[in-house]
Amino acid sequence: MPERPAPLMLIVDPGAKPGVDPPFGTYAAVSVAGRRRLAIELSRRLIAADSGVAALHPVLAPDGEPFHWGRWYAAAARAMLARVRAEGRPLDAIGYAGAGALALADDPLIEALVSAIPGEATANNRFSTDAFLVAGQPTGRLTLEAALDALEGCSTDNAAMHCLEAAGFAIRDLSASSWARFDVDTPLDLALLRLGARLPTTRRPDGVVAAFLEMTILPGGRSLEVPHLPEIGAILRDRDRQLVVAGRVPSSAWSYLETESACRVRCFIEERGMRSARDAVPHSLLADWMERLGPTELVNELATLGDAVILDSRVLMAARAGSSDAAAWPPAEERFASDFLDATPIATEWLSELTAAAAASSVPFLLGGHALVSDGLRILVDAAWLGR
Repeated sequence: MPERPAPLMLIVDPGAKPGVDPPFGTYAAVSVAGRRRLAIELSRRLIAADSGVAALHPVLAPDGEPFHWGRWYAAAARAMLARVRAEGRPLDAIGYAGAGALALADDPLIEALVSAIPGEATANNRFSTDAFLVAGQPTGRLTLEAALDALEGCSTDNAAMHCLEAAGFAIRDLSASSWARFDVDTPLDLALLRLGARLPTTRRPDGVVAAFLEMTILPGGRSLEVPHLPEIGAILRDRDRQLVVAGRVPSSAWSYLETESACRVRCFIEERGMRSARDAVPHSLLADWMERLGPTELVNELATLGDAVILDSRVLMAARAGSSDAAAWPPAEERFASDFLDATPIATEWLSELTAAAAASSVPFLLGGHALVSDGLRILVDAAWLGR
């Protein structure tokens, strides 16, 4: 049987936006610097896994136009395909990865991702995709060109598998693999990565990434640490305490909490998959509560339900904005500051009040995004038992 041609992977380069990089010393600058190092590390790992070509590519929208993931990806992929084919190299598969995708994934998961067979797409998570590979058939309708045509109409990477499945491609979902869902989007995610990389069962990042995680200083002079980590760890180990978790909690994370933590868990699951259903208007009972009674009262009410609270604040942002598009939410710097309970740079009134109330709460609060309430929960549980 002839050896299969190596595929092409396009990896987002979050640092290739001349003139628009965030100012040095901000939370957003930490996010860009960390994710760019992760993107470079992932490109090297993909090449080592025989993916052939792993190219970093900037995410840029045409001047004056809103960003559309599918149009950006299809154009970038077609340009790279043309270059590869002009060099006379065969190519039958093409993929994508976000800059912070697969940050804790082991080598077998990377190898599984790049092993799609013709007419199939593999993804780290079919319902909220951060990395995928799609292989075209040499004849028939499921060609690479057909895949790119399908992806071109996809407004977000999270919905890529839905678009490919609708076009007829088979989907292989790798989300059951350890750490497949963990994706770094924010400085808090970097703090979770730093904590997760210290666990005995996870891979260690390369030297450049590891040094960045250990040496980075956030605004205010604090290190890249998960807020309230000792207090939350103590609660997770105590069968007489209760943890409140709210947001886009996947069933795997909920199951892990139930079986691996000692505490009782009260969970409010809302808006799973909201980023892959971009045309739907997000709704949240907690956001409705906050709208009626105010952010401080929401914090106070959640604090009465348990001894610590882990809250996916992006669900509140999406519901308040009426959109799952982060461009409609409070600015990135404000979101990232809120995750570290720092209300100082937050101009959005409701988010500033929520953050200040959480920081002053009688019980520890941890605010964040999807990574926090998915694989981040597993990191917190495992770290708790190790006393990290």
